[in-house]
Amino acid sequence: MQPIPIGISNFKKLRTADYAFIDKSMLIADVVRSGAEVILLPRPRRFGKTLNLSMLHHFFDRSDPGGAVLFEGLTVCDHPDVMKHQGRYPVVFLTFKDVKFEDYDSCYQAIARIIARLFLTYKTAIEKAQPEHVDADMVHAIIDRKAHPVDLQDALALLTNLIERGTGIKPIVLLDEYDAPIHAGYRHGFYNKIISFMRNLLSGAFKDNDHLEKGVVTGILRIAKESIFSGFNNPDIHTILDEPYARHFGFTEEEVSNFLARRGLTDREAEIRSWYNGYRFGGHTVYNPWSIMKMAADPGAPLRSYWVNTSDNQLIQSLITKERAVLPEDLEILLRGDVLPKELDVNIVLNKMTSKSIWSMLTFSGYLKPETLTVDEGRYKCDLAVPNKEVRLFFEETVRNWIDEQAGPKGLSPLIQALLAEDMERLAAHFAEVVKSVLSYHDTAGSEPERVYHAFMLGLLVDLSGQYRIMSNRESGYGRYDINMIPKDQNRTGFVLEFKRVKERPAEETADEALAQIKERDYAAELRSAGVTRARAIGIAVDGKRTCISSALL
Repeated sequence: MQPIPIGISNFKKLRTADYAFIDKSMLIADVVRSGAEVILLPRPRRFGKTLNLSMLHHFFDRSDPGGAVLFEGLTVCDHPDVMKHQGRYPVVFLTFKDVKFEDYDSCYQAIARIIARLFLTYKTAIEKAQPEHVDADMVHAIIDRKAHPVDLQDALALLTNLIERGTGIKPIVLLDEYDAPIHAGYRHGFYNKIISFMRNLLSGAFKDNDHLEKGVVTGILRIAKESIFSGFNNPDIHTILDEPYARHFGFTEEEVSNFLARRGLTDREAEIRSWYNGYRFGGHTVYNPWSIMKMAADPGAPLRSYWVNTSDNQLIQSLITKERAVLPEDLEILLRGDVLPKELDVNIVLNKMTSKSIWSMLTFSGYLKPETLTVDEGRYKCDLAVPNKEVRLFFEETVRNWIDEQAGPKGLSPLIQALLAEDMERLAAHFAEVVKSVLSYHDTAGSEPERVYHAFMLGLLVDLSGQYRIMSNRESGYGRYDINMIPKDQNRTGFVLEFKRVKERPAEETADEALAQIKERDYAAELRSAGVTRARAIGIAVDGKRTCISSALL
């Protein structure tokens, strides 16, 4: 049985060592047949971008006369119009996937080192081009990593010029993970500086470059033209919302079914689908390839999260928790398995994040999927959903870890235990203690502090999602309740929670008023329709950081 290629993104190594391989060679055909000079393909991390660019590299590269053997048996070989391009071009292949340092100078030096190696790779062609004195000095400075930043920004343009002059053939430029340095700049405070450098570097390489045969660029996000493409305005861009190139990144359902059959794992397909399926690229349902390969490498192990643990999720986690960019009410809808209507912005300006930008980042980064998509006068409207169990666990863990961190060493266990034990005295004490340590005055000083407590309580209940369906702000009986906890085991107690702000009345009377509202408006109707025979109402009065709880069986 073919070995599983974990962490191998070199196409030649993968093919020569006969690793398990899912044929994506028709990407080559689409690139060759495209009339675009430059193609930008943003995709989530670990969805095959680097391997696909490596495949393009080995297909076009003229420096490897035996490269054609790597493609024997692949679908692209059935297309003579494409195969005539095999092994015909100089290829400039560079990746910025590891350029994600915490300061600008380190990122700059890493890029300078990558470009210096490219010049060394094409040293013979450069010498044949016989660069004039000024260009020769610049070449030496680039190779020695002593080039002025202005010269380094022009390095790719100079390199393509010299390669064509030295070989008589225009090169193909393949750039992987172009936006990794930009993400680093956004996170660590040098965004404007790195954007300025990258804008000029990419403009020189790809805009109106008469010495370029074709360029293919990958990344995670489509950074807005105003940020980086103002000088590079000619790429043919296809995001995950578009049909072209959709099947070339990630594994389709058919590809995974065939792969699992070859590995003898057909009996686990339904379980595997719930964990790793569900992404939507251009209307196609695709699997996460990294998780599929990791699972196949250890087929007897219980399924678990692989993709969400492959890199630093700090930016996404910060948007959800510390920056509160994702409303808890929206997160609760997603974790419940429902869709969330949102408008997306296909162009993202990282230092000017809007609500649309946040949802766009979560979608284009692979944490949400566009269940439906309509485009109305250039506005992208989607029904967003969590793609699968692996990502849902990430969201739950993110909320749980943040609240645990804020709640201190005792954590949330006593509070949850008191709730399930229906010990209202202990619940009130633990709830007050956690609220005091977690919620700031700013959180609860607004005109609707009950909304803050409501959202906070939803976060607390994430831990119970395996035992209860946590419902929020839904119609039941004669009104709209705050939170319903519907047990998956009908023999357990169900809960209805209602929050009210303390106004003229004392906190105790306000809690009783919330309790009376649950009864009068029959908020427990949804519990009864689910077959739950025992239900408890909990009224919670809030006054700044002070709380009061009243409870009764229904």
